[in-house]
Amino acid sequence: MPRRFLTRRLLPAAAGLAVLALPVGALDGATGASAAGADGQVSGSDHGEVRAPREFSGIAWLATRKRATVPGGDEEPREVFLVCHDTRDNDAERDLPRLSLVRTPVDPRGIDVRGLDVDFPGVPNDLESIARVPGRDEALLVESNADGDDPDPTIYLARWDRRLNIRIAGSAPWPGTPRPLVNVEATAVATVGGHHYFVYAERAEGSDTTLVSMTRLRISRSGRLTFGTEWVSVPFTAAQPPGARPASGMDIDDAGNLYISAAYDPGDLGPFDSAVYRAARIRPGGPLGAELVPMRPQLLARSSGLKVEGVALVDGAFPIFIGDDDEDYGGLLRQLRVTAPEGRPAG
Repeated sequence: MPRRFLTRRLLPAAAGLAVLALPVGALDGATGASAAGADGQVSGSDHGEVRAPREFSGIAWLATRKRATVPGGDEEPREVFLVCHDTRDNDAERDLPRLSLVRTPVDPRGIDVRGLDVDFPGVPNDLESIARVPGRDEALLVESNADGDDPDPTIYLARWDRRLNIRIAGSAPWPGTPRPLVNVEATAVATVGGHHYFVYAERAEGSDTTLVSMTRLRISRSGRLTFGTEWVSVPFTAAQPPGARPASGMDIDDAGNLYISAAYDPGDLGPFDSAVYRAARIRPGGPLGAELVPMRPQLLARSSGLKVEGVALVDGAFPIFIGDDDEDYGGLLRQLRVTAPEGRPAG
C-alpha cells in the first residue's frame, strides 16, 4: 500500500528544559502557516500559527542520514526515528496516523515529522511503545492494554527497507505475563547469544516501583512472533520525580544496560516532570539463556516540565534521545545531556 507522507512545519519556540539539548524549531516543508490536514496534526490561521506535532508515545532509532544544509556544503548527520502515537480506536481518532518518521534538525527550522499511512491488519488501539530488534530492520509496535480497556491488545512487527518504507509483517496477541496486564508503556528487545528477548515493564500508576520482566522471543522470516512461557523479573524503583509512573519508556544498549524513563502526569496541561535511569543489566546466564541483573538505579537526566514516554539509543549506544507525549502541548524530540549523579558526563 502506498504511503502518504504528511509533513509539518513548526515555528521556532522556546521551552523550559532541564539537562536537554537541541533547539525547538520548524520542520522541513512549506513556509508560513499550514492548513489543517486529515491527520489532525497541522493547524493554521491568518496569523501564521501552527500547532506542535502530535504526541510521541514511543520511539525507536532507525538510521543515520546525511544532508547538505546548502548545495555543495558540508553534510550534516540526521538521526531518523520511528515514533508511535497513542491514538485510540474510536470515532474521533480512528483515521489518524499511528506512526510517524521524525528526523533531527540540521538548521533552525527544527525537526521534521512525517505521518505515515501504514496498512495494519486491524485498527491499532493505544500504541504506547516501540521495541527495536537489535541488528535487524525490525521493531515491535506494542499496544498498552489501556488500563484494561482493550480486551485483546496486540503486538505488531514492523519492517523497513533501505528507503525506510515501513510495512507491517506480522502480529500476535500479548503473551501470557507473570502478572495480569494492566497498562504497559515501556518495552524493549535484547539480543543475547544470538537469541532475542522481549522485555517490558508496567507503568504502575500510583506506585514508585514496577517489575521489569523478560522472556524469549522468536521472529520468523514470515513475520510470526512467538513468545516464551517462562519469565524472569526484577523490581525497579524510580525515586524521582515524586509521584511519577516508574516506567514510561525503555531501551537497551549493546552492552546489556537497560534504560527506563519515569514520568509524572497530573493531567493534559501538566505540569509534567520526568527522569531517565540506568535501571538494570541483561547478561548471559540463567534458565532462559539470559538473565536480568538488578542494580541500584542510576539517575542520568531530569526533564522538568516534560513527560518522557520514549527512550531511544542510536544504534545500540549513546547518544540517547527521548520522545515526549506532552498531551495538549504535543510531542517533542530531544537528545539528552546525560550526567552521572556527581555531575560528570556518564558514558
